[in-house]
Amino acid sequence: MSEEGKYLYQVGAVELVGHLARGTVDLKEYAQGMMGFTQATDPQVKAFAHFSPEIIGMQLERLQRHRQMDAAPLPLLGVPIAVKDNIDTEDYPTELGFVGTQGRTPRVDAYLVHRLRAAGAVIWAKSNTTELAYFNPTVTENPRLPGHTPGGSSSGSAAAVAAGLVPVAIGTQTNGSVIRPASFCGVFGFKPTRGLIFNGGVLKCSESLDQIGVFARNIEDLAAVAEVMIGGHEDSTGRLVFPMRIRELAAQEPPLPPKLMFARTPMWDRVEQQAQAAFEDLLAELQDCMSEVELPASVSNAIPMLKTVMEAEMSANLKPLIDAHGGQCSQAMSDLIARGAQTKAVDYLHARERMPLATQGFEEYFDHFDAIVAPATLGPAPKGLDTTGDPIMNTIWTYAGLPCVSLPLLQTEDGKPIGVQLIGKANEDGRLLRTARWLMQRLSSAT
Repeated sequence: MSEEGKYLYQVGAVELVGHLARGTVDLKEYAQGMMGFTQATDPQVKAFAHFSPEIIGMQLERLQRHRQMDAAPLPLLGVPIAVKDNIDTEDYPTELGFVGTQGRTPRVDAYLVHRLRAAGAVIWAKSNTTELAYFNPTVTENPRLPGHTPGGSSSGSAAAVAAGLVPVAIGTQTNGSVIRPASFCGVFGFKPTRGLIFNGGVLKCSESLDQIGVFARNIEDLAAVAEVMIGGHEDSTGRLVFPMRIRELAAQEPPLPPKLMFARTPMWDRVEQQAQAAFEDLLAELQDCMSEVELPASVSNAIPMLKTVMEAEMSANLKPLIDAHGGQCSQAMSDLIARGAQTKAVDYLHARERMPLATQGFEEYFDHFDAIVAPATLGPAPKGLDTTGDPIMNTIWTYAGLPCVSLPLLQTEDGKPIGVQLIGKANEDGRLLRTARWLMQRLSSAT
């Protein structure tokens, strides 16, 4: 490997593809170096549930044959990507973080995994997830804050990116399990508009709420990887979802300086003091382009409604799986199943039917603003590994199905990461990422 490529575990996916295309890095040598780094680092981080040099080697052989055929360039050629262990892979096991499904090996890839492989990505490992993608914590450590939680059910994916094990990882979010871990681990996290990425082959927790997300170390990589997965299917309403060129749009300069809306949200009094102070400073720094707007108190209704939908659907979907594999699960999962089973049909249907109305309710804000800015979490990662943190700052936006991105822009005085959450208009994901990129540049030029 050349001197230029010696430390490529520190660079992003798009930059890596450029190195490989120029021939400044040999794919096999790069992969060997990354495997050595993974074997030396992951025993401390515990981000991966499954990692196999043999499986990686087989994927590399297929990519080498593709290159020898002088075929068309692949947008993610050679990029190592970790995939959350609730997403099916035909080579690696997919054990769902659940004791009852240990050794489970699917026969086919999830659709999004198929799309990633077709784009040239290497499925590097399966990242740890909480039990059945709910709240029971994993063994994963927070690389930025040892001894602190890495976040929710996509914790292994966020930690893998933060530790440099992979430049990109895939997670899922039913409430806050992409944006929250990204904030806690100090990386970028992106949850596209609900329904843009088909979740066939992904553990069905709450079909109305489950969404796919991406972790990376820059916005360009978020866009490049998400673009590969978006479209090519029908959503739950039967609407055809077409591919979107969000990577090109995200890289453009906005036609006009973006206007941002700062929303404390009705949960502001629960935000930790050090996080409140950091956001007050951000508001002062961006006073020329960010206006504070108070959201109506009614948006808080999304919180119990998401809980109603999530618990009812998770109970219906996960109880048969648990019962079929011995009935053993954590107390938290058992309590969830019980609460969901007691949900009244009229309450569930009401909460489910309000979801598209919530999406529409935010549209008027985007007639005036390019993005809404809000805390990604209540504060930095809590100490200890017995909790995954509170997803309350993500609930409103998840219920409405809006695209969200967490930017590692803030930190406490002692260096703990605090994510800034940007929320965009539904189906305008490229515009959101373009605004996020502009904001990163604006703040970096101010320091």
